[in-house]
Amino acid sequence: MFYQIIKAGKDEIGLVWDNVGNRPRVESVYLPHGKEKISDRIRREYPGMQCTQRRIPDDIDNVIIALFKGQNKKVSLSAINLKKMTGFQTEVLKQVYQIPHGKAATYSGIAARTGHPRAARAVGTVMANNPFPLIIPCHRVIRADRKVGQFGGGTQMKRELLEREGVIFGRKGIISGKYIQF
Repeated sequence: MFYQIIKAGKDEIGLVWDNVGNRPRVESVYLPHGKEKISDRIRREYPGMQCTQRRIPDDIDNVIIALFKGQNKKVSLSAINLKKMTGFQTEVLKQVYQIPHGKAATYSGIAARTGHPRAARAVGTVMANNPFPLIIPCHRVIRADRKVGQFGGGTQMKRELLEREGVIFGRKGIISGKYIQF
C-alpha cells in the first residue's frame, strides 16, 4: 500500500492506494481539515504502510485536484476499493456517485433510491464515514431543508465545493430547488 499527498493550491489532499492486478485502487481520500497533518493521519490509520510517497498512476491524482476545484470529472468506480464496505454502504455510495455535477440530493432521497426510504440517518452515517470524498461526492448530499449539513472537511468546505460546481445558495444558506436531483 502507498500514499500520496496531493497539492491543490494551498490545500493538501491525502490519498492511500494500492496496486491490485497491476491497476491502482484507491483505499482512502483525506480532505484538508483540522490541524493534524494529513501524512500523520495516514500513518496513524495505516500503520503498516510504506513511509515513502508514491504517485498514483493513471492521472487519478490530477482528476482528484480537478474535482476539488469544482470541475466535472470522474474517477471510475473500478478504481476504488468498495470491498471493505457492507452491501448497504456500497449501494449508498453508488447512488451518491450518480449525483450529477452541479446538483445535490437529500439524505432521504438517497435512502429512497436504495430501497430504504426510512434510512436517511443511516445514509448520513455512510456519508460521515465515506472513505472516498470527492470521488464519491458526499458534498452533494444535503439535508431535507436544503441546507448543506455536516461534512468531513467542514461545512464551509462543503458549501465551497458546491459553489465551485455552480450551485447557488439563497438566503439563509438554502439551495434552490432547481439544483436538487432527487
